[in-house]
Amino acid sequence: MPEIDSLSDLIPVFGRMHPLLLHLPIGMLVGLALLEIGNAIGRKPAASTFLVFFGAVTAAAAAASGLVLHEEPGYVESRVLELHEQLGLATAVCALVVFLLRAFGATTMYRWALLITVGVMIPTGHFGAEMVHGKNFLLEPLEQEEEPAPTVPTPSVEDGPTLASYEQHVVRFFQAKCNECHGDRKVKGGLRMDSPEALLAGGDGGPAIEEGVAPEDQELLYRMLLPIDDDDHMPPDHKAQPNEAEIELIRAWLLAGAPFDAEFELAEGAELPVTEAEPPASETGAQAQAPRAVPEAVLDSMRERLVHVQPVREGSNLLWVDFAAPASQVDDAMVRELLTPVVDWIADLSLARTQVTDTSLELIAVMPQLERLDLRGTAVTTAGLQQLVDHPHLRELVVSRTKLDDAATSALQRLPALEHLWIWDAGLSAEAIEGLRAALPEVVIDAGDLGDSAMLETEEKPEFTSDAPPVDAPSEAEIAAAEALAQKPTINQVCLVSGKEIDPQFNLEHNGQVIGFCCPNCPKTFLADPDKFLAKLESSDG
Repeated sequence: MPEIDSLSDLIPVFGRMHPLLLHLPIGMLVGLALLEIGNAIGRKPAASTFLVFFGAVTAAAAAASGLVLHEEPGYVESRVLELHEQLGLATAVCALVVFLLRAFGATTMYRWALLITVGVMIPTGHFGAEMVHGKNFLLEPLEQEEEPAPTVPTPSVEDGPTLASYEQHVVRFFQAKCNECHGDRKVKGGLRMDSPEALLAGGDGGPAIEEGVAPEDQELLYRMLLPIDDDDHMPPDHKAQPNEAEIELIRAWLLAGAPFDAEFELAEGAELPVTEAEPPASETGAQAQAPRAVPEAVLDSMRERLVHVQPVREGSNLLWVDFAAPASQVDDAMVRELLTPVVDWIADLSLARTQVTDTSLELIAVMPQLERLDLRGTAVTTAGLQQLVDHPHLRELVVSRTKLDDAATSALQRLPALEHLWIWDAGLSAEAIEGLRAALPEVVIDAGDLGDSAMLETEEKPEFTSDAPPVDAPSEAEIAAAEALAQKPTINQVCLVSGKEIDPQFNLEHNGQVIGFCCPNCPKTFLADPDKFLAKLESSDG
């Protein structure tokens, strides 16, 4: 029996009741709506107040349990989760309003509010199902089922054994069949399968890969071999299932010790599964795993907020996103709002001189394609930088003029793909920087002490064809007139426009009177409405 030391221990249990509680308001509110439609047509009284109260209470309980469940690990922030949560709260609020209208006898308004509540509840349920079962769960049965992937003919004996590798074959199988529920956006059972480190870490049920254990007894393959109607079978029965070639690929990989870097042999007679077209040879790493094109509407919403966004290169779906234009207004909330929908597409991100803090690093850390990050001039600290540890593709990092300290060196040493680091004026001591260079000899570390670049070319001194002055330069006569005017007494001691002390070089002659001003802009303002300012002078004299 589990031990309960305090009532707070029951809070997570309440959160896990969310799948049970959420069905109660759905049944109650939809049933009430149908009942009230019949009552309205038959001109009958409204439903019992108690039923309406029960519907409101269950809606509130479902929303509250969902918020508690959200706090558990395994729920990565996403736009779908955010919409589901917001609409769930809206449903609970609407249900409460429905109860209050019914309690006060406002029957007509109550019935309309009930219909609105059901309308809000429908997309809430849709996004919830998409979170649990994947995108397009509702209409997936209507789509034409894809034929099993063809296989590549096995090479002849003369060609030697068929070889496969994790990068070219296994990782693509995981992307196609596993990562939707075990990736960076959703982590079912605490297991991620989108990187070697995550696979080795295992999940809530223990390790996914075990050394010295037969492939069929390892969790990874064992679940694939279970009958499809078994509750523990993976992938779930409503998802695309692995074909024989794919199962043999995983079996051979596990039998070889699950190598991530070396090739391994398939069993005799086994065939390689055909995957999607190979990426261009010039694209590796994150670029080789580029997602489909980002919806144009999402890009338009970012551009409306003055965020610069464009492909990192022609023909690529990956994005360069730069917040330079609205930098002074950019905070953590704005970053989360605009970048969550494109988290899978960002390869180059600049947040330089924005108002972001360590909070934004939580989202940035789960950007699977990120290769370059500019955080210069922000309030990011060592604690925030820790969240980037072990990022697989981050090659260039700019943290100049941030709030780091010497402890940041440990996090920087755990960026496996790092090639170039800009770290001047970031709070690190000279000793820490030298230690970092010694630990990362292959990384170019610019701390502002690399010296000037070599001069490539100089331009010859220009030769002018004449000594003519610039077109807008005043003539000698104009200069002499201005000097004479500056010597004349003025009718005022302070500027008529600003009230500041006058400067003789900005004197102006108007209707035979010399008027003094404090700057070159005030005479322009005066000439736009001279009577207004002269009246001010006369009133002060009076």
